[in-house]
Amino acid sequence: MTTPLLITLVLLALYGLYFAARVARTDADPGTFLDAGQALPGWSVMFLLPGIVMAGYGIDRHLFLVGRFGLQATHVTVGFVLVAIAALLVFNRLWLATRVANLYTPGEALGRYYGSVALRVAVMALGLLFALPFAADLLSSAARILEAATDGIIPRVAGVWLIAFSLAIPAIVGGWRATVLVLAMESILLAVLLPGVAVFTEMTSQGDGFPSLPIQVADGVLWDRIPGVLQNSAGIGKSVPSGGIFTAVGIASTVIAAIGIIFSPATLYLGQTVRAGRAFGVSTVWMTGGFATGAMVLAVPLLVARMPDGSVALADDLFAIEPLAGVGLLLLNLVGALLAVSFFVTGGAVLVTRELLFAYLLPSLSDRQQRLAARIALGFAYFIMALMAAFSPFVSAVAASVALPLSVQMLPAILGLTFFRWISRGAVLAGMTIGVLIVVFTEPLGLILFEALFVELPWGRWPLTIHSAVWGLAFNVSFVLLASGVTLRAPDRLERDRLHDAMATHQMNNAGGRGLLWTLMLLWGFLAYGPGAILGNTFFSRPIFTKVEAGLGVPSLWVWQILFWLFGVVLVWWLAYRVGFGQTSEDGIKPIQLGEARAKRTPDWLAAGLARVAERPARLGARRYSAEPAKGYAKRAERSG
Repeated sequence: MTTPLLITLVLLALYGLYFAARVARTDADPGTFLDAGQALPGWSVMFLLPGIVMAGYGIDRHLFLVGRFGLQATHVTVGFVLVAIAALLVFNRLWLATRVANLYTPGEALGRYYGSVALRVAVMALGLLFALPFAADLLSSAARILEAATDGIIPRVAGVWLIAFSLAIPAIVGGWRATVLVLAMESILLAVLLPGVAVFTEMTSQGDGFPSLPIQVADGVLWDRIPGVLQNSAGIGKSVPSGGIFTAVGIASTVIAAIGIIFSPATLYLGQTVRAGRAFGVSTVWMTGGFATGAMVLAVPLLVARMPDGSVALADDLFAIEPLAGVGLLLLNLVGALLAVSFFVTGGAVLVTRELLFAYLLPSLSDRQQRLAARIALGFAYFIMALMAAFSPFVSAVAASVALPLSVQMLPAILGLTFFRWISRGAVLAGMTIGVLIVVFTEPLGLILFEALFVELPWGRWPLTIHSAVWGLAFNVSFVLLASGVTLRAPDRLERDRLHDAMATHQMNNAGGRGLLWTLMLLWGFLAYGPGAILGNTFFSRPIFTKVEAGLGVPSLWVWQILFWLFGVVLVWWLAYRVGFGQTSEDGIKPIQLGEARAKRTPDWLAAGLARVAERPARLGARRYSAEPAKGYAKRAERSG
């Protein structure tokens, strides 16, 4: 199996390089290297968004969790419908703000809207978190699978460098447009592999599988039901929740953490750089909420039930039957990781280059010089990421654990930019600060650091089976609401009102039916992945309205998941097409200048740092000319000029 797998990976790498070279030759304007001229084709976003959601959550990780906890872990993917709703709402309004106020990056949008350099720095830091440790952790996992699949012929470290090199070259050659177009095609491959491999495995495997036989989970874990609404657990590492970690609240909080994929800077940048059209509607309704969510809900349990010894062992069995099937199963794990690595590293490097280098350090560079600088930054980012994946996998994994929950802490700031003008700068900064601290101290990063330096904390990871993203967001939103109530008449309110008034004149949303929609959406969320989800444990096998047991032959919870997945698609469709968030248009947009003078001013702390760096070589050079006392040096300087 080693040879066909390596040939397939080489062909994917060559395809990416060929596509990048074609894009580089077609885009003669060097200014489009960083943002594709704000005109990415709609089809690329339609296919790439579901791929990012699946890959960002982690296909290999999800297969592992379902194999360990059963259908309670599968239930998280029903919440991908909520991820699609978040993407639809945020993409639509952020795209409009980009065109109305010339806010070309997420950091620029938040920084100029709130008049805060700190928010721009926070967005850059978050982009680096996704580009380096988060991507390094995914790359290390992919290299580990490659090592196992090739029986050690390609060691993990060698696999890291080979994969990183194959991903870096297309990004360096073709820039943002090439990366998005290549990854969109890989998303199509991902969409074909998941259901295709699952169906082929069922057709060729001997004996009964799911749902005739249960998923082989650890002893004491409830594989076919949700273990309650909430569990009094001190957290992972301190106590073991009975029945499993995915309680109803655990599922809901994990779904909210998955929204961090949408709020990551690279994903927001993707929404900003697509051309006008109906791409957001198709990508969220049919591709993400429909196909991607359905594939995860339907295909993953079938596949996991056949792989008790892991994906590599099942791939060997499939390879003996049909070589392409065995290679396809391995590609399912590898392509998802490679897609996420390429997207987050390229997006993070591009954003940091634009936000820091071109905005403050070297603002006078020409388009060609900017393209060269961006290529150097991309190469450097891929090198650092590969270095972390190869030699610091544990550090990368610990740091990567906070990426999604920290990204969720951007929610109040993004909602203020896109919908709620009353959210103020001080409220956002205060809420984000406390939210970040809570996240860090409910994840391994903060627990390890604090317990190593001070004393052991009484809680572990995700206390009460609530994800750290929700712990942080609860405190974050509380501070935002309190602080915004105090600062309703803040001086920066005028700028916020200008943007929202300008967007209100161009919005294409139909107000009809919104009250009913939000009511149905809250009800759906409560039953689909909220506390009401525990009704699905026995609703279709032992209905509460009768004493008769129904012999469905499938777990009741699985039927509940399928049913509310279909209901969720209807809600996304309503929001996209009946309300109008699925369509964008540039007709009639009159750009405004939002905080332009304030945005052009270099922050004092950054200017002072640059001055010290620039003056130091001059001081060092001057010291080489003389070791005499200061008086003699002054006389010589006076004679020379």
